[in-house]
Amino acid sequence: MDNKDSEAEIHPLKTEDVKAQENHENSVERRIVSKQSSRLSRLSRWRTAAFFISLFLCLIIVFAFSFIIPCPERPVSERTWFRNYDNAAAYQFLAIEDVNEDKVQDVLFAFKASNGSSSFNRSCLDEGLPSPCAFIAAVSGTNGRALWERPAAEEVEWMECGIKQLGGAEALGCLVVGKPVSLTAVDLRTGEWGAE
Repeated sequence: MDNKDSEAEIHPLKTEDVKAQENHENSVERRIVSKQSSRLSRLSRWRTAAFFISLFLCLIIVFAFSFIIPCPERPVSERTWFRNYDNAAAYQFLAIEDVNEDKVQDVLFAFKASNGSSSFNRSCLDEGLPSPCAFIAAVSGTNGRALWERPAAEEVEWMECGIKQLGGAEALGCLVVGKPVSLTAVDLRTGEWGAE
């Protein structure tokens, strides 16, 4: 402290210049700090706004997918189901294919009867066959509901399902060899048959 006092006595103007220069530097620093703080506060506001906008958009997307856009309905599968065909005799044929394209395997089988099930009310006479005749049927793997059934021949000698591009069709098909000699192509999706 003694040095400062003695120096002030020797050079009285110098201390005033130093004080003025220090005040000037302090005011410049304050201006710089205030400009930087105003920039930071603007930047901080933009960051806050960007955060809340992105949060809002994320919530809209979550709500859109969870409430507005419905989930695809899947068929309700029953663990067990029972399907009864009265006065029918089964052939030794059973195939598993996805007939109705619901990603559940369906059941294809052949049986001999004079009439089909009550679901379709088809008879052998409808196809020009003597009664009783062989029917081909497809039932849903989810609940046992009949998808289609149709008379195919007097007797079924041999049957093969799951054949790709049968008769130029894109869908899978079945070949049925009947008795008396007949060859029938059946579309798995519709149950319609092609040429004999």
